[in-house]
Amino acid sequence: MIKALFSFLMIFSFLCLSAQENDSLKGNEIQNIVFIRESKDCKKDYNEEKKLYEKQVQELNTFNFETLFDELFKLEEFHQINSDSRKILVLNLQYITITYGCGNSPYYECQHFEKNISDVVIIKLWSKNNFKKVQNFFNNKMIIPLLGMPFSSFEDNMKIQKNYLVNYKIKTLYKGTYNDLENKNQTFYYSSNQKFDENVEIKIDKNKILVGKYLNLNLNIFPTDHKNLSNVYLVKFLISDEEKNIVEKQLFYQYKNKKWITLDENI
Repeated sequence: MIKALFSFLMIFSFLCLSAQENDSLKGNEIQNIVFIRESKDCKKDYNEEKKLYEKQVQELNTFNFETLFDELFKLEEFHQINSDSRKILVLNLQYITITYGCGNSPYYECQHFEKNISDVVIIKLWSKNNFKKVQNFFNNKMIIPLLGMPFSSFEDNMKIQKNYLVNYKIKTLYKGTYNDLENKNQTFYYSSNQKFDENVEIKIDKNKILVGKYLNLNLNIFPTDHKNLSNVYLVKFLISDEEKNIVEKQLFYQYKNKKWITLDENI
């Protein structure tokens, strides 16, 4: 998957350069035309981004994400995961949307504030207690948590220094084995309220990553300025299996009076 993504970026970059070259050739044919663009106050934008980040971090300290999970677990989609006979649940704690640009924006040279609120949200959202709450809800599943883009980082996540379960010292941590793309035996980590067979094995390939029956839950939660309301978070989740996407949903939740309230759904 990583190779495919790299190839896509290479092709995309080539198309961007070709488009810019064609624009340049056409520009040489036009005489005595002056293009004027509006000036951009990069420093002002940088300071506004910094101010927004600091405001969101301060708000985070007042939020209780444990109660947000209580609201999410009321959704029928999550109960369907529990009732599914498949035992393996791959839990993507954060999936990333990548945007591309050819550099045509007149403001692309502006420096953006270096810190990202999503990094802080991830730490607070996926605390040890919150993961335990998730595990207790999916109490009949073998949960394999991953951080990063869906599946592309599976092997990277299984390294001890990067593994979520190891670093958070999750007590219900177990080991299994899988064959990597070079057909070598490697260790993977999973968490469950019940211990499975001593010799748990899974297989991966370059296309599906996991070969066999499993469910995959991509869950992304981040702040938004929906309707200019304060303390609003967008919850995006995608449930899929080894063959297809099952359901994708987006919901707005506002933290108000120490409670999470659903604003609207199915954007």
